[in-house]
Amino acid sequence: MSKLNRLQKILLGLIAVFLILGVILRSMSGSLSGNLAYDGVSMLKYGLIDQPLQTLKGWMKDFSDLWAVKDENDNYKYLISTMPSIQAQNDELIRENTELKELLDLQKDETAYKLTYAKVKSRDQAYWNNQLTINKGKKDGIKEGMAVRTAKGLIGKISEVSEYSSTVKLLTSEDKQNNVIIKVSISDKEAVDGVLQSYDASKGRYVVQLFDTSDKIKQGQQVISSGKGEGYPGGIFIGTVDTVQALNNQTGQTVYVKPVDDFQSFETVAVVTGEK
Repeated sequence: MSKLNRLQKILLGLIAVFLILGVILRSMSGSLSGNLAYDGVSMLKYGLIDQPLQTLKGWMKDFSDLWAVKDENDNYKYLISTMPSIQAQNDELIRENTELKELLDLQKDETAYKLTYAKVKSRDQAYWNNQLTINKGKKDGIKEGMAVRTAKGLIGKISEVSEYSSTVKLLTSEDKQNNVIIKVSISDKEAVDGVLQSYDASKGRYVVQLFDTSDKIKQGQQVISSGKGEGYPGGIFIGTVDTVQALNNQTGQTVYVKPVDDFQSFETVAVVTGEK
């Protein structure tokens, strides 16, 4: 017999191994061989199907958790970004409420005039110092020429009226024809009359022409409406004396008056609608 080649030897070895395994398995009890077969299939199923699926589910859960964290972080970032806006709105509401409370307190203390409260509806930047629009009109009893004030004092008068809104001409207007008749209070029993002619934007002061010269006019003295001019009731605070300038002809004095209010910032006003 010729010698077996290497491949034939390997095949014979494998056949022998399978024969031996077959004998061993047959010699075992049926239940044991069944268990071994079941365990083998179970391990194969776990390795090929269950374990990869569990791994995939874990990855998907991790991804979902990361996405949820990202959404939460995005929400926090948005809330943080809106905080300045929310704070600004809150400050504006506080400011408006403060102004309204001051006006309501004024109504309690004021005995001479009826007041109708209004909110600044619009104010054109191009005419910022000249005029503004309020949200009260004819239906609220507003009429042209009525004085307008804040809780601190006089700011202007109604120049135009529509059904639901009105235009307020401010004392800081470039119009040189304000002509508010005023008086400078020197003491409880003495005052000097004059007229508020214009507003000097470069100085931020009213220009007041006094009818007489007086060495008693001093810085800090109160300037109020006299009630002698058209549309402006008497006794409403306008401002305080800042500087005094004598005229060359010595027939009067020019007084620069610091306005009562910050004309750059107010949201609530009151219209003087008549006497009580």
